[in-house]
Amino acid sequence: MMERDQEIECSICRRANPSFEALNHQINQAKTPAEKAPFAQELIQKVGAVLNEHQTSGGMLTEACRTLLGLRRQTAELILKFRR
Repeated sequence: MMERDQEIECSICRRANPSFEALNHQINQAKTPAEKAPFAQELIQKVGAVLNEHQTSGGMLTEACRTLLGLRRQTAELILKFRR
């Protein structure tokens, strides 16, 4: 059974999600870590920008967003680590 995409409740993350999806698609289409690296670097920058937007927010939703953004950044950092 296929799962439906879940909508992000946070307006900041919802607004940034199309950019994340586009970068993820480009990373997935690239064949080698070296080809994936520029997109991974861009993803890290985008994550940083979205995290900055969350600085004045609080609560459980914000913490969930920060966790998700941290996972996105860690994934991109792994790609950069193996680009050699």
